[in-house]
Amino acid sequence: MKNGKHGWWAALAAVLLLGTAACEQEPAKIRLTSSERIRIDTLVKQAVDSLVPVMDSLCDARYPQMVQEATDSIIQLRREEERTLRERLKQQIPEQ
Repeated sequence: MKNGKHGWWAALAAVLLLGTAACEQEPAKIRLTSSERIRIDTLVKQAVDSLVPVMDSLCDARYPQMVQEATDSIIQLRREEERTLRERLKQQIPEQ
């Protein structure tokens, strides 16, 4: 669990650094050594790896709702298509 907390902090630090760097006028001149780059890559990978189960569980929890929304959307689209076709038929065939 300890590595998970460090991963979150590393991800948060990376986001904050990127966010503040985006506000600067000139890009920061940062030179990282090879070992620093490897360490940062490792921390970010750990942070991302710790997020995967959370994101998967969110997808699993929302899956039934997403399927229902997609089904409702398809049904609504098909009903609109049917209504359009019926209106077109009414215009083409005069009622008797």
